[in-house]
Amino acid sequence: MLRLLLAGLPPGALWAQGDALVETAPPTAPVIPGPRPIAPALLGLDVPAAGSVVHPTDTLPCPDCDPPKRFWVALADLMVVQFIPFGVSNIITKEEWAKVGPQTWKNNFTYPWQWDDNDFQNNQFAHPYQGSAYYNSARTNGYDFWASSAWTLGGSLMWEYFFEAWAPAPNDLVNTVVGGIVLGEALNRASHLALDNTATGSERVWREIGGALLNPVGGLNRLLRGQTHTVSANPSEWRPSAVLGLLDLGYRQTVRSVGEKNAENEVTQLNASFLLSYGDPVKDLGRSPFSYFSVRADLAGPSSTGLISQLSARGSLDAWPLGTSRRHQLALSLEYDYFNNPAFEYSGQSAQLGVVTSIGAPGKTWWGQTQVLFNGVILGAVNSDYYQSVEGRDYDYGPGLGAILAGRVVYKNRWQGTVGFTGLWLHTIDGTQSAHYQDALLVETRYWATRNLGIGAGYTGYTRHSDYSGQPDVVNAARFVRLFVTNVIPGLPLP
Repeated sequence: MLRLLLAGLPPGALWAQGDALVETAPPTAPVIPGPRPIAPALLGLDVPAAGSVVHPTDTLPCPDCDPPKRFWVALADLMVVQFIPFGVSNIITKEEWAKVGPQTWKNNFTYPWQWDDNDFQNNQFAHPYQGSAYYNSARTNGYDFWASSAWTLGGSLMWEYFFEAWAPAPNDLVNTVVGGIVLGEALNRASHLALDNTATGSERVWREIGGALLNPVGGLNRLLRGQTHTVSANPSEWRPSAVLGLLDLGYRQTVRSVGEKNAENEVTQLNASFLLSYGDPVKDLGRSPFSYFSVRADLAGPSSTGLISQLSARGSLDAWPLGTSRRHQLALSLEYDYFNNPAFEYSGQSAQLGVVTSIGAPGKTWWGQTQVLFNGVILGAVNSDYYQSVEGRDYDYGPGLGAILAGRVVYKNRWQGTVGFTGLWLHTIDGTQSAHYQDALLVETRYWATRNLGIGAGYTGYTRHSDYSGQPDVVNAARFVRLFVTNVIPGLPLP
């Protein structure tokens, strides 16, 4: 899939001012809610602005360049996205919550909202993913980022009031809306990387399949409009100024301890990490929302917590240059995180504001980047040692505050070192009466032996201090060691 995403892009655009080997949003160690590593550019090549590459089919029509707003199609898409999971739950699995009607609708508008007690994967993964489909119901029908965000809110409210017999839940609303916006825009832009309206034959088929897997709503609309086989021009927005894909395969050891450092368990897993960095990590921050974003998905097994160990995405919202050089940016971003591994579970939606700085010139012997960010968690979910519901919920909900400090240096495009620290405090508003403080220290190094292949190692130390009212406090610590081989697509220009 990574090769499909990056195939056909201008070679220079893959590297000029692009990310160095890892994403900026999620940590390179696949296990913690921070610190967020930093990705400096790889090369100082002069690259044409996005969309300026001359293509022999520039005379073709471009229906995707300025699409009209299709309100009724967007509404139909939204209803399809609602009715598919509802129909399965109502007709096939016959869930109690799916038995809705006039009385449940009246109750939902009359009675107070209540916090949802579903299990971690349902609330923290399924709801954001469903929200991404709400978002793309509008986004793929001509609406911009902000208007599509409003559609996501409308879709979530529609589900809470009309498609569930249980009372509307504030955690479902936040998870669906904020997580859905982040995942929705990231998946929408990633699907455009896979698509090429000028392609034909089997290449076109595979590109359309890849785009539809990333954005099913967009794929359905393209099929119904006949765009899956019609040759036309590609919008300039489909090709960012820089893009980078990575695939890491290796081994991960997790050791967890509770209380006075008493070893509780040790787990060894195979680990695959998929990373995509889209846009220039400094210069694109102030353009339209998500002109720069990064996505990371980690798979680990065997595991009792599920195959998906991490899904994280962070996208830029806006930025303001500090000085004329544009090496220092005050940047605002939006993030979704999902971590579910043998040591702990954490998920949340957050916004970051802070200074991103480039050090040195791209392509020089030594250069890098730093970040100093304030992290505001809109709503986070973290392990509780005492809360357990009959529906499977074992975590507390609450907002939080924190900081992210990180730095990275690159030497001759062969060696890379990363150090980062994250501290995060969460105040519980539903669950146990508690407050949770999490911190994480990340150290990682990578060495590239060839243009495509390298090796790497990473260490992460994670600690959670949980202060409970009326119950003993708990300290939960873990360390993670990762060894891996890495494949960069399409390949590094090495000295």
